[in-house]
Amino acid sequence: MLEVKRKNLDRREWYDDSQRTFKCKYIREGSFEGGAGLITFTGLAEPEMVDSPKGKLCIADNGYQWLELAPKAGNFVITTMFIGDRIFQHYVDITLRNEISPTGDAVFYDLFLDVVADADGKAMIIDEDELLEAYKEGVIDAEEYDLARTVASQVLDLFSKNRDNLETLIRKCRNELNA
Repeated sequence: MLEVKRKNLDRREWYDDSQRTFKCKYIREGSFEGGAGLITFTGLAEPEMVDSPKGKLCIADNGYQWLELAPKAGNFVITTMFIGDRIFQHYVDITLRNEISPTGDAVFYDLFLDVVADADGKAMIIDEDELLEAYKEGVIDAEEYDLARTVASQVLDLFSKNRDNLETLIRKCRNELNA
């Protein structure tokens, strides 16, 4: 059964404290204000693999890091995945809302639709079928459906027009949280 899921920036719903470390802080940098969190995977029993348009992709293994940005006034959360210093994927959850604490930790409410941008710079919307199903089943209303579609388009635009600035911010936040 579909539902709008409440998720945590530290991904405690997926990984426990023995599998990862988590640091966060509240960021005001240029046009961004919100929470930044850094997950470092340290105790995974095996790599986590997912299906991607290019085949199987390892998204988490020991030593990998995820830098997450949750804008205070935005309806998305960006998870940027690193192997060493190399970004290999951005995964963007479109959200109903984000709740950011003064420490930078965050809770967000996932609206089914996602955007994935690979290392080559190609961004695409995924899970449109889940969004439509949630709407048809009455899990979300027309306004929330339209919000998800609009925000996903804005995120595509962000990656096509401002990817370099975004990645500069992401790397800066990661460096601060790694310090």
